[in-house]
Amino acid sequence: MIEGSVYQLFLLTALIIVITPGPDTILVLSRTLATGGGAGLMTLLGTQTGNVIHAVLAGLGVSTLVLMVPWMFDFLKYLGAGYLIYLAIKLWYSSESVEINSQLTSSRNGYLQYFYQGLINNLVNPKMIPFFIAIFPQFINPEKGNLALQSFFLGITLAVMAILILGIAISVATKMRNVISESSLFLNVANKFAAFVFLGLAIRLLTQRNT
Repeated sequence: MIEGSVYQLFLLTALIIVITPGPDTILVLSRTLATGGGAGLMTLLGTQTGNVIHAVLAGLGVSTLVLMVPWMFDFLKYLGAGYLIYLAIKLWYSSESVEINSQLTSSRNGYLQYFYQGLINNLVNPKMIPFFIAIFPQFINPEKGNLALQSFFLGITLAVMAILILGIAISVATKMRNVISESSLFLNVANKFAAFVFLGLAIRLLTQRNT
């Protein structure tokens, strides 16, 4: 298994990764402000599930194959951008009613919807693949056991750390939202802001190159 000193170094690296704002963080917080803490938490769980999948794929070498096939990288890029644009349009025309949003997030299907959004947003981001290939091999050792298992362990570690730290951020954002939850102006601005975030992430994906 992974040596203690190596794992400690990974913990420090993971902490830096989590506290550095990225597309997943922006997505989670914007979803929290626009829809509520439950939606933000499920989006967070979705993104971190995606991170674990990326970690295992990096350990198995599948991600390397994706990078070697240019059309596959482009496919992921355009698929992800299209999905984000769809979400942006949906948010732009969403209701300004708190009651409607609350009913949506109170149902099982509503919560799963946000989980899948976070998961898909993470998985179709082609830049996540080289990120995990660059980071994880530095902390796994073929002589210490199964590479996929080691990657899975590191992926779970990163996910748990992100859930704990970003969970606090979601709690703070939720309290801020509750203070002004009766303001239709706030809900309108929050939804429009979230739409711009999704659109910005889509543009970011479209302008990325396989380097």
